[in-house]
Amino acid sequence: MLEIYKLYLPKSKREVTIEVSGPRNKTGIKFDTIYFLDGQNAFKDSHASFGRSIRATKILGPFAKETKHRILGVAVYNAGSDLGRINEYSPFPIEGVDIDSWKDQDTEVFKNYCHDFIHTIIPFIDGKYNTYSDNDHRAIYGSSLGAICALYLAFAYKDSFQYVGAFSTPTFLFHDRFMRFLKRKLDNKKDVFLYCGLNEESDDYFDKSAYSNASLELYEFFKSNYIRTKLVLDSKGVHNEETWGNNFIYFVNFIYFDDIIYR
Repeated sequence: MLEIYKLYLPKSKREVTIEVSGPRNKTGIKFDTIYFLDGQNAFKDSHASFGRSIRATKILGPFAKETKHRILGVAVYNAGSDLGRINEYSPFPIEGVDIDSWKDQDTEVFKNYCHDFIHTIIPFIDGKYNTYSDNDHRAIYGSSLGAICALYLAFAYKDSFQYVGAFSTPTFLFHDRFMRFLKRKLDNKKDVFLYCGLNEESDDYFDKSAYSNASLELYEFFKSNYIRTKLVLDSKGVHNEETWGNNFIYFVNFIYFDDIIYR
């Protein structure tokens, strides 16, 4: 069952759409939560930006029934426009890309959004539903720039998310600054799942291996700093929701079991 809300974000000074996926009868159930960035692409193809979602409900429902872990999916829509999403999900100025519409990038938008996510969106969900309010029962998923934002939220705010699913993470857009951020906010109690397709491309501005190199570097960084992590490299993977949806089960498995795949 999907429930849709409009929530005003005071720092961002805008309204955001939130979709919540859970069972119709929630009485007596306490939920873990998985938050989805680019939330319009989380559950329904008809809501998705490019006509295809990751179809997460097809994983969460059967997984909950099979394993008795009750999971609430919380999909937070992005700002919509190209620059709006870039501003919302980019903590640092993007380097090496000469696109006119990106030249007005404003990282203050990102800071305000992160503040609203932690202090407005999460409390709203915890107040509306019977959720575990500690970060041990809270995960976040993001793809592409959404993966950057997911990692940032988890590491910048210590008590926010225990588990991060970072799919196709483009750290090459601001490599040095993002890696310095991770080193400064290092927390080896986090759990990080990484996914990358080996056929991903990035607008002809970067080498075709940019995504895989970035994911391998993140994997080595987390492993060397004793952070539980797993990397899936997909030889057929491309940069889209269908590919990410086909691999979303591995993130959910990483949260709960690590070595048992429920498909």
